[in-house]
Amino acid sequence: MTDSIERDTTSEIRAAVENFFEQDKIKYTPFDERNVASAIYNVDTKFGHATVFFRAYNDRLVFHFVIPLSASEEERPKVGEFLLRANYGLKIGGFDFDFDDGEISYRVSIYCGEENFSPPTYEQIDFSVIVGLMMIEKYGDALVKVMFGLVEPSDAVDAVEAND
Repeated sequence: MTDSIERDTTSEIRAAVENFFEQDKIKYTPFDERNVASAIYNVDTKFGHATVFFRAYNDRLVFHFVIPLSASEEERPKVGEFLLRANYGLKIGGFDFDFDDGEISYRVSIYCGEENFSPPTYEQIDFSVIVGLMMIEKYGDALVKVMFGLVEPSDAVDAVEAND
């Protein structure tokens, strides 16, 4: 009978994220008891920044790019439509929308495996951050226009994707 030490894969994922922060010299809030760290990134949109929450699980790393605007109750149906239309065809990640409080975010996940666990690499984390920020920048200003009733959701998405 051999003794086996259970691997703390959540700590390995946390260490990979901390290494990413250190390599890129990013100011961040360290991981808390829920295994969540965060950093604020500037984005080229009307709202100017997004807070990225990095949540480590035992088999994956999930990124939530939360924008600093919430949809009011009366705006939520149109914002929801806009985000669903924007999600259609996305290859990596997608927009999330909380219909209860109006929070809007973009989500990307990296699966690290269970049996053949491998913590995320610097390149995987960097790529995920870049993708999330690019989607926030791509759709952000059109989202604001929808939130303020300046354009219909379908027209806003069509305008954003016209050059794809």
